[in-house]
Amino acid sequence: MRHQMPVHSMGILPYIIQGVFTLIFLALVVTLVIVLVKKYRKGKLHLPTFVGSAQAPATESDPYLSALKLLNERLANGDIDVDDYYTRRTALKGPDPTPGPTTEA
Repeated sequence: MRHQMPVHSMGILPYIIQGVFTLIFLALVVTLVIVLVKKYRKGKLHLPTFVGSAQAPATESDPYLSALKLLNERLANGDIDVDDYYTRRTALKGPDPTPGPTTEA
């Protein structure tokens, strides 16, 4: 005579508990995403930028590039005029290789 293993059924309770925990987890994830998006839009969350050295020159480490960048910003802000810009840029870079407009008599 064979003995059958008793089947213990807990009913539907484990499925209900699993569903409740799944809903709680999803609510936490959605809340986290909403909070992060709001902070990012307000400017309180800054995402890291991953820029390799081959893509962007390191202006902080090169004094020539940082000086040229500062000179460009001063021209863009209107702190210096164009003639002063070219005079200072020539002092940094050397003479401009592109010929300017020539006036012929």
